[in-house]
Amino acid sequence: MSNVLLWLITVEIIGLAAVPLVYMLLPRLSDRGYGLSKAFGILVVGYAAWILSALHLVPSVRVTLFGLVALMAAAGAAVAYRRRREMAAFARERWRLIAVTEIVFIAFFLAWTLLRSYDPAIDHTEQPMDMAFLNASIEATLGQPEDPWFRGESISYYYFGYWMMGVLSALSGVASNYSYNLAMALVPALAAAGMVSLVVSVIRPKFESGGGDRRELGMAVAGGIGAAIVLGVIGNLHGVLEFLRANAIGSQGFYDWVRIRGLDGPADPPTTSWHPQEFWWWFRSSRVIGGEGDYTIHEYPFFSFMLGDLHPHMMAIPIGLLAAGFILNHFRSDETDIRRLDAWGYGGLAAMAVSLGGLAFTNFWDMPTYAALLMGVAALKAYLPPSDTGGAGATLGLMARAALQVPLLVIALAVALYLPYYLDLPSSVEGIGAVAVTSRHLHSFIVWGVPLAFVAPFIVACFWQTTVEDDDWRLMTAISLAIAFAPFAVWNIVRLETSAGNPIARLIHILPLALLIAMAAWSAIHEAKLRGATGKAFALALATLALLLILGPELLYIDDSFGGQDERMNTVFKLYYQAWALLAAVSGYSIYYWLSMRHGQARLVRPIRTLSTIWATVALTLAAFGLYLTAGMAATETGGFGREPTLDGLEYVERARPDEYAAIAYVRSDVPEGSAILESVGEWFDAGLISRSTGVPTVINWPGHELQWRGSSEALGDRQADVATIYTTLDADEARILLDKYDVDYVYVGPRERAAHEGPGLEKFSEFMDVAFQRGDATIYKLRE
Repeated sequence: MSNVLLWLITVEIIGLAAVPLVYMLLPRLSDRGYGLSKAFGILVVGYAAWILSALHLVPSVRVTLFGLVALMAAAGAAVAYRRRREMAAFARERWRLIAVTEIVFIAFFLAWTLLRSYDPAIDHTEQPMDMAFLNASIEATLGQPEDPWFRGESISYYYFGYWMMGVLSALSGVASNYSYNLAMALVPALAAAGMVSLVVSVIRPKFESGGGDRRELGMAVAGGIGAAIVLGVIGNLHGVLEFLRANAIGSQGFYDWVRIRGLDGPADPPTTSWHPQEFWWWFRSSRVIGGEGDYTIHEYPFFSFMLGDLHPHMMAIPIGLLAAGFILNHFRSDETDIRRLDAWGYGGLAAMAVSLGGLAFTNFWDMPTYAALLMGVAALKAYLPPSDTGGAGATLGLMARAALQVPLLVIALAVALYLPYYLDLPSSVEGIGAVAVTSRHLHSFIVWGVPLAFVAPFIVACFWQTTVEDDDWRLMTAISLAIAFAPFAVWNIVRLETSAGNPIARLIHILPLALLIAMAAWSAIHEAKLRGATGKAFALALATLALLLILGPELLYIDDSFGGQDERMNTVFKLYYQAWALLAAVSGYSIYYWLSMRHGQARLVRPIRTLSTIWATVALTLAAFGLYLTAGMAATETGGFGREPTLDGLEYVERARPDEYAAIAYVRSDVPEGSAILESVGEWFDAGLISRSTGVPTVINWPGHELQWRGSSEALGDRQADVATIYTTLDADEARILLDKYDVDYVYVGPRERAAHEGPGLEKFSEFMDVAFQRGDATIYKLRE
């Protein structure tokens, strides 16, 4: 409990210190950025600590971190004092919104802390890597963090999410075996609070204290909470199929037609529980798309939270919502000439650059998406009918200039602020390829049915309400169709090298989604033209971008380190994940749109009222199906909440291998900074237990991942062979020379080392090393001075 309180208090202090700053930086948001303040504060402190360390100016140690928080708090206090009357009036006016946002944050954090306490072990999938990078970030003091699995080199991966969580670990004093799980609880809580802030702000920038506005605020809050649920609670529709299979409902032919890997037929015998009992049955919900020759991954947020991998794509969600908040604030800005901005206006652009750059550093795949959002809404905001500009060419030129001026400046600054990271980062991306396969519409419905049930009717309703009376409908149509079919046009060019698929068949396949994108784009332009930078226009822009992210992998993929049947796996994985977050935000606006339509002053005609009832019924039914999946997952992974709860992610080591747990404790407390420890090479669950649990680097581990991160086998050199030689050689001098080669001063000999390098070679270490630690079958040797 003390670790939970220390962690939560640390986050709250950072958030409160940032509140006055976001109040000034995000004046066009309903809550003035309160729901984004915690993510902003963590980002700012994390960035300041990182850049000072990366430039070798100030070490990233605890006293430095406290100093940075104090500086931010002092700046916030100065702003709050100067604006005390204004901020006090704001708090009185919108305390309900602030209270709801804080309640949502606390509720999500405590709920996920409880869930993590019943499934805390850091022992599966890619958790070893996540733990290794978290500890490396905590241990780093000056310069970029050293890769704990590649002695002598910095981490060759986007590690800023681990760095920020490491900053919180150091500030709170919570050890990484606990802070890992607390970080897993914090991310969905930050995402939920950020989503409420963003959606309510999209709906309306300001709410007064009158009775009518109070009802409006209530509907907006319902939309924000609904968006948070779609983002972080609801699963996809795969759970329905798992329910049918577990209860032996459906014929073998039905499952053959569904054709999902692992869903082979009705269970025999049927389950006696309300949810499937098969080990990790829910894992298949992230492997629905594709079949033979098309292996894909399509996680969704609740899956990631439940799986427990502290991965970049998940940690990026709150930073992406923060970036979206700054983009919304810019969209609503009345000032179009950057030269006329005041100090806080320039500060807002700089803060937007920090958030976009931090987003790229946390998960680089997100940066192009939110950069495209910034450029898109800037162009949308600049749209004027040709009759006002002198022709279609002038209108397009005006939009192009708007899309390039401020956005490119912000993007350039975002790159410059994080330049030390980019200078050391190798790239495995070789270009863009044409996708030869397509997703079955059934599979796409299983994955996207829930969010699209909220979003698609909203787009159609908005499009239905537009008119073609103006003389610019041809230009609007051309722009909308160009946006919708641009990926198809690029596919046709790229495919010339590979002949990947039939163009007519592919066009027919993507047509429904492309037309929905065109309707969203048309409606966004129409709304912006008539009413300016409204929330509805922004929501439609979000919907357009989200649907493009779904359409893209049906045509194109990023050619990276994955190949063969995996060629589009990473593209589907990363783009689908972002699309889910964007669609969740639009779902929240759709909920508000439905509520305001049903409970507004205008009386709906019967056909429209009937259609709106059907919309709500379908959406809520599919959402209930999605909630069945999440409930089943939670019950399965927590063992029905029948285990002894703990947040210690290494408790399983203490219970099963107490000698190694004691060795980990020794390395953490007694091995000096700058040291390295040798341990046997492993993959997956066996990858570097000591190095990953402490952050003290080893020569090499998990070589499969290092190969992905570093781009070639040449970068790995002879490390793996050298490790084997050190353990197996009978020549103490040869072992000593190789240890010196990698500047390693400790050697670990435990159960894995004895199993992998069994023989008399393990006895030589006592000839030139001292026993620094010994308990049971775990021994740590230290080089003699």
